[in-house]
Amino acid sequence: MNIVRYDSRYLDSLNELLDLCFQLKKVGQTSEQDIELLAVIDNQVVGYLVLNLLIDGVRDVRYFHVNYVCTHPDFRNQHIATKMFEEVFVLSKQMEISYLELTSNPKRIAAHHLYDKLGFQIRETDVFRKEFI
Repeated sequence: MNIVRYDSRYLDSLNELLDLCFQLKKVGQTSEQDIELLAVIDNQVVGYLVLNLLIDGVRDVRYFHVNYVCTHPDFRNQHIATKMFEEVFVLSKQMEISYLELTSNPKRIAAHHLYDKLGFQIRETDVFRKEFI
């Protein structure tokens, strides 16, 4: 397995994974500052996550908001997400990122176990969204 940055040659395979996990398809480009990581086995995308680079203007620090973390159902329990996060930790240190933040559906028990094992802490907050489109 290789952890690589997104390349358009993986689009079809990525969309299969996103459809399986979120019933979504990738239709746009991410910002130049954002990073999309893929876990690839034999040219098949089996894991994915997006790092959105943000600035906390109050504390004057940079941080990543982690989005779309998923692993192909046929490849779960093979430490793929752990390996992707290990790459995230390396990138965070290289880029002097102050912290990582993510949200997760309460039903994703296995994901919560992983986040806990990786040292993430639950914050006392709710996420609100107002959609315009």
